[in-house]
Amino acid sequence: MAPPPPSSSTSHPHPTLEAATEALVAAGARLAAGGLIVAAEGNLSIRLGPYAIAITPAGRRKDELEPHDITVVAIEPEPDETRRALRPSSDVAFHRAIYAARPDVVAIAHAHPPVTLALMTAGVVPHPAILAETALALPHLPFVPFEEPGSAELAAAVGAAMAGSWAGGAALLEGHGVVAVGRTIDEAVDRLETVEMLSRVWRDALLVRGDPRRRSCGPVHRGAAARTPQPIRRRP
Repeated sequence: MAPPPPSSSTSHPHPTLEAATEALVAAGARLAAGGLIVAAEGNLSIRLGPYAIAITPAGRRKDELEPHDITVVAIEPEPDETRRALRPSSDVAFHRAIYAARPDVVAIAHAHPPVTLALMTAGVVPHPAILAETALALPHLPFVPFEEPGSAELAAAVGAAMAGSWAGGAALLEGHGVVAVGRTIDEAVDRLETVEMLSRVWRDALLVRGDPRRRSCGPVHRGAAARTPQPIRRRP
């Protein structure tokens, strides 16, 4: 049975800017401590209200941020964003796409979990149905075929994967990691950790007895995504 469509409103209040910046700094440290990001990877954001979001800056380690490093941008794209002293994450477009598609979402976390990326690189798409806990926490884990990072095409694909009848807590991005959403940034990071745990179990099951899909594997987002992923061919 398909899940209900996302709510048109959220009962969870938006945090203040001070609370949001502190939460984003703490979440960045948590991602790095958990091995979900290295160097300047990953990005995090929190919706401040109907018109603005707080988001981590581009090109900075997320475990070394201070509250004053967090940048605030409009929900709608701004023409002068690239001229800011601290530019927002290069993935700000798909954050905006998710917020537009999901009024219930208050926070977004994106990371490059290494085991999940390794499986996708090998052409394997883990499905949460193999584990009871993961199936309960993330019953739908859409797979988004590769698009160039920062592109409008990626933003559109991520927004579509996280909306409508496939509305869920996380999505796999081919060649680009995992994006997760939540009512708080901690909930979004929890879901990133859950996806990586699923991937570790899937990898270990492959090593021990073969393909876990022989037991259970459900559909993924869109017909095009149901194929086995092919090696990524980046545009020239």
